Amino acid sequence: MVTRITTYDYEQSSEGGRERMVRMPYANLCDVTPTLHDPAMVVDSVLGSELTGTVISLDAVDSIAVLNVASGAVFRHNVRNVLTYTPAETTWRALNIGDTVYYDDSGIMPAYTKLSISPLDSAGNANPRFGWIVMIQDEDSGDFAKGNAQAGSTHACAVLQG
Repeated sequence: MVTRITTYDYEQSSEGGRERMVRMPYANLCDVTPTLHDPAMVVDSVLGSELTGTVISLDAVDSIAVLNVASGAVFRHNVRNVLTYTPAETTWRALNIGDTVYYDDSGIMPAYTKLSISPLDSAGNANPRFGWIVMIQDEDSGDFAKGNAQAGSTHACAVLQG
């Protein structure tokens, strides 16, 4: 089991124009029990084109999540290095700066992990693009690559929403 990696205390997108808040009923989210500061995906009939964002606040009384869906916002999230499924994880790749990150609704993702580098989920459906891995303020290129191609692993990464 993956232990939750602290991601809630990091947000690099406070400059003007980087906040786009939308209220979304829990029932319209892929995960109907959203977690504060985690990635979220809105259910859509067109797989791979769903709206994604980061949960900024939760109103449990009205079952409403507020999502920051701003393109260009940077948040720290857990990212899985899985590349392909058949339907279990089959191949992996080290995570690197600039890698495309997808919201991965595969039921086999570790706890507190909703992002991967796999364009398809474990059922073969398209995953929507969530963004790209970037460096956080106290990282440099020497902190990458994270993980390897030999086994699955989860890493806290700065993700530029897009």
